[in-house]
Amino acid sequence: MPAQVAPHPPPTQPIQRLWQVLADGLQVQRLHLHLTEWRDLVEGAAPLPDSPDIHHADAFAARPVRSTSTALPDVAGLGFWLELPAKYGLVAAPSNPLTPAALGAGHAVIGDSSQTEWSEAVRCVVNAAAWWVGFFSVIRHRGVHHITLDQAKPDVSLATLSDAVTVVAFGTAIRVLEAHLSEAGESDESARSAYCRALAASVESERRMPGLLDELAELRLVDLVAASIPWRGQYTKYAGGTGAGQVE
Repeated sequence: MPAQVAPHPPPTQPIQRLWQVLADGLQVQRLHLHLTEWRDLVEGAAPLPDSPDIHHADAFAARPVRSTSTALPDVAGLGFWLELPAKYGLVAAPSNPLTPAALGAGHAVIGDSSQTEWSEAVRCVVNAAAWWVGFFSVIRHRGVHHITLDQAKPDVSLATLSDAVTVVAFGTAIRVLEAHLSEAGESDESARSAYCRALAASVESERRMPGLLDELAELRLVDLVAASIPWRGQYTKYAGGTGAGQVE
């Protein structure tokens, strides 16, 4: 008789959550792989050859402010999102020109709910979005095109990078609000309204997404933006099981 094979136990989390873990892990992996070259560029205040609007790399390197001690980012799986910028971001650096886009996205989601635990957590994660997009923008000229895998890429403007930050900020806000509502339930109407605003904004961003990804062009930035919104990330190449990160 053939040997009996024990059935695999069902996953403890929905498969969609596991794809999000894969996407998050890829960002952490890439940060550590390229941390030394990033640090050399920002500490030397080197110009960015493919971003004419940015004359010094340290413009993207300022440590973001973390104004809350809530555990919500950790519950949402975004502990790394705050911890790594806090660890590696520069203290004495110019204000990040991408921060206004991040804070604008946060304000659009939060609305008038300004003194709550979840609103402070949203502010923190959207603020960190500017640092993460800035990190990969600094090393963009050393990366490859996301389709051709060639070095040749068009220059990228500050406006395009700001659009990228907005998309990423909406994605992190959605994750924080999902974590809060999973604990608070539907009783928190202000958080539920904010969640709906974040989802609506993420859907609206799809109009811009194809052009945005083409303008970003570089593999790491495209991966960061394309998978940042949870419902969208489930249908990108992470869900297809491809070997994202093989280029590195």
